[in-house]
Amino acid sequence: MRKNSLHTLTGTWADRIILLSCLTLIAVAWLFIHALMASGPAQAAIYYNKTLLATYPLPQTGQASIHFEAMGKLGISEITIDQQGARITSSPCITQQCVLSGAHRHSGDMIACVPNQILVTIRGRSDTQFDAIAE
Repeated sequence: MRKNSLHTLTGTWADRIILLSCLTLIAVAWLFIHALMASGPAQAAIYYNKTLLATYPLPQTGQASIHFEAMGKLGISEITIDQQGARITSSPCITQQCVLSGAHRHSGDMIACVPNQILVTIRGRSDTQFDAIAE
């Protein structure tokens, strides 16, 4: 007769305490890292091939737009950072997916021009908690 594998798990109380401690530590570390990354004002970080080129705060209403030209593998990608968020406005890549993705302003958002090796990430605290609400 074959025993159910769920009922054959064994371990001492010490094993269970160690397991519970590890899971608690992982949860606390995740919350700490998440809070650390979402702290401070929202910023757009621009990278070329893992090298940070520039970091700009996202402008608030009434502040001027920021225009940045990033030299990539294929040529210059133009990046605009304004009240709507950060966007790649032009790029020498063929597919133009980075341009078509539009503006991004939420923490954790990314725009990648893979052929030109340009990456724009949004980090810090966003103005809004939700990217869409449906009824």
